[in-house]
Amino acid sequence: MATVAALLSAAGRCLSRSSASTIICREVSGRHRLTIDGCAPSTKLPRDWSATSKAFEAAGYTWQITYAPYGYGNSWRDKYISLQLVYGGHQRTDPLHFSFSFSLLDPAGDPVPAYTRSAEVCWFNGESARKLGFRDFIRWEDLQYSGCLRDDRFVVQCDITVIKDWALSAADDDVAAAADAPARVAVPPSDLRVHLGSLLSKKQGADVAITVGSGREATTYDAHAWLLAARSPVFEAELLATSKDKSPVGGGGGGSVRRRRMEIQGVEPKVFEAMLHFVYTDALPEMAERDVVAMAESLLTAAHRYELGRLKLMCEEMLCKRIDVNTVASTLVVAEQHGCRALKDACLAFMAVPGNLKAVMDTEGYEKIKANFPAVLLEFAMERMPVTV
Repeated sequence: MATVAALLSAAGRCLSRSSASTIICREVSGRHRLTIDGCAPSTKLPRDWSATSKAFEAAGYTWQITYAPYGYGNSWRDKYISLQLVYGGHQRTDPLHFSFSFSLLDPAGDPVPAYTRSAEVCWFNGESARKLGFRDFIRWEDLQYSGCLRDDRFVVQCDITVIKDWALSAADDDVAAAADAPARVAVPPSDLRVHLGSLLSKKQGADVAITVGSGREATTYDAHAWLLAARSPVFEAELLATSKDKSPVGGGGGGSVRRRRMEIQGVEPKVFEAMLHFVYTDALPEMAERDVVAMAESLLTAAHRYELGRLKLMCEEMLCKRIDVNTVASTLVVAEQHGCRALKDACLAFMAVPGNLKAVMDTEGYEKIKANFPAVLLEFAMERMPVTV
C-alpha cells in the first residue's frame, strides 16, 4: 500500500501545473503633417464649413484631421481656427487610450512652442464620438503675424502616441518572454567616429600637411589624404593636383613618407579646425553659445566651398533656430550667397513680422544687404505688395 500511495503521489505531482500570464503596455508613436492651402478662400465659405484630410496611418491606427477656419462651437466669435483629430477606422475597438498634439510649423519645419497644443489623456471606444481637438487652436490674427503663413498656406504637425496593452495567455507568455528577453550579446553603438577622431588627434599615418592662412596667423594641420578625398570631392580634386615631397610624418611612427602639402586661404584657422573635426567625426566640436552664430555662418561658407552637404545643412539648422534682430541681416546674406532657401525663407519670415523690420533696418547688417543684395529686398517687398484685380 505504501508503494501504491507513493506512486499516486508522484503521479499527482506530475499532473500538477502552474500557469502565468502577462499584461504588457507599450507606447507606439506616429506623426503626420497637414498643409492647409488656400487660407484666404476658406474664410469666405459658410461659417459651419469644415474640411477633413485624407485618412493616414499613425501609431497603428487610421486617423484624419478636420480643419474649421471659423472654429466650431462659439469659437468663430473670436476668429479662431479649430483642429480636430478624428479616429478614422471603421472597426469597433476596445477603449483606445492615447495622447496627441497639434503644432504650427515655422518655415524651417520646426514646431513653434507658443502654438503647440497637447492633449495628454484621451480615449475612444466603440460607442463614443471619435473626434477630439482644440476649438481655439490659433487666432487668425496670430497666424498672420507668426511668420508661419507663407503663400496663403501653413503647415500643422500632429504627433500621436497610443498606449497598447496585451493580456497574454500562458502559452503566449512563453513566446513573449522569449521575444522580450534581454539579448545575451550586447552590441555597443558604433564608435567609428571615436577612432577616426583619435586618428586626427594622434596624427598617425598623416600624409598631408595643410597650411591655413598666411603670415603669423598661419596654422598647419596634419591630416589623411584618403579620408579628405572620401569626404569631399573638392579635397579629392585638390589632392590629385598636389605634388608630393619626401618629408617626415608628424605624430610618431618614424621614417618618412611621400607627403602632400596644401595651402588654404579665405578660411580662418579656427573655422577650418572645426570643419576638419566634422570631416573625421561627422559631428561639430562643442562651442560657447555666444560663438554659435558667427561660427555657423563661417562654417556654412566653408561647407559650401568644400561640398560638405550634411555640414551645410547642420549650420543652416543652427542659424534658423537663432534668428533675431541682430543676426537676421548677416544670416540672410549668407543664405543668399550660398543658395540656402529654407534659411532665407526663415529670415524673410522673421522680417515680415510687424515691428521686426523697422528694428532690423536700424542695424549695420541691413546696410550691407542694401549695398550688396538689393534684389533680396526687392523680392521681400514684392511678396508683400497687395494684389489688386
